[in-house]
Amino acid sequence: MMILRLKTNQIRKFLTAVNMVTNKIDVWHMKHSESKELPDDLAAEVKYLKVRLAYQAGRDKEKQEKEVRNFIEKADLFARIDAIGRDFNRYQDFAHFVEALVAYHRFYGGKER
Repeated sequence: MMILRLKTNQIRKFLTAVNMVTNKIDVWHMKHSESKELPDDLAAEVKYLKVRLAYQAGRDKEKQEKEVRNFIEKADLFARIDAIGRDFNRYQDFAHFVEALVAYHRFYGGKER
């Protein structure tokens, strides 16, 4: 088991981005509860989460170990985002997965700063 020295704050920023998208999707879903396919604009926002991840990884400057990048790879986050497509339920599962990642990272001793 590889231990990541990732700071909790670094993944909370991504969780915040996911929560913002989730809020928009929840509002949409209240009006379109029968639909399980996200509209183009929301599907694009989901895909944009990959950009947010790439930005966080890029900010992980010239350290010996690229902690954010390692986290993204170990959690397979890019592939998980790609797998969502326009599927509402897959997005909900992904959002819960990200919440769990942050919670368990902290539980297992993730650094605060």
